[in-house]
Parts: sequence; C-alpha cells; structure tokens
Amino acid sequence: MSPCPHTPACPPPICLPSSLRTPSTPAATPEPTQPPGTSSGSHDGYETSAKYVRKFAGTMDASATGVDTVKEATPRFEGWDLVPLAGVPIVGLMFVNRFNTITDTWKDSAGILSEVLRTDSGKVSRAADNYVAAERAGTVK
Repeated sequence: MSPCPHTPACPPPICLPSSLRTPSTPAATPEPTQPPGTSSGSHDGYETSAKYVRKFAGTMDASATGVDTVKEATPRFEGWDLVPLAGVPIVGLMFVNRFNTITDTWKDSAGILSEVLRTDSGKVSRAADNYVAAERAGTVK
C-alpha cells in the first residue's frame, strides 16, 4: 500500500474517504510558542510576563490576609481566661505575663508584615502595569 497522498496525512492503516477527512487549512497548523518576555510583533512580550507578576502580587496580598487572620486568632490571657489558673502560684502568673508579652510582640510583628505585604503587592502590580504601558508605547525593546 502506498503512503497517503493527502495533506494532512490520514491516520494509518488506511486512507480515509474525503467525507471523513478534515479540510486542510492554514489555521490548522500550530503556531510556534515563544518564551515569556519575547515579542513577535504582537503585544505578548511584557503582557505575558506581567500576568505572572500580577499573580505573584495577588499571592502577596493573599498572604497579608492570612497573616492578619493568624494575628487576630493569636490567644491572649485576659481576666476571665485566668480562672482555670486560680490555684496556680505567683510563678505561674509570671508565665502568663511572659506569654502575653510574646503574644503582643507577635501581633505587632504580624501587623508590620501584613502592611509590608499589602504595600509591596501594590508596588509590584504597578510595576507590571508600567512595563506593559511602556511596551505598548514602544519604548521598551
């Protein structure tokens, strides 16, 4: 049996009748893919890379939300929490004070971290917007 004369070639083992073949069109050929950051004349260079940068900025913002959630859920011993410790000597109450000091330090640190993450995620997102705008304006090659 001779090879299939059709373009694209029919799958083996037989040549398909024309009613079952897909018509050959130029659009059926796959376009070559380019790595992110390169441009083929269309606007896919920095826009493609900016998509990943924006996704990273979104992850930073989501992390800030997670840090805020943990900060608010951090336990602290207050007046009514000390009822189970009523029989504990003064040494035990010093432990409670130390625990509360650690909790306060954590809450302050978590507040700073979440603020930095939110601020920097906005800066990273704006930087991606600037690169895309520069590419569209034709100033970045």
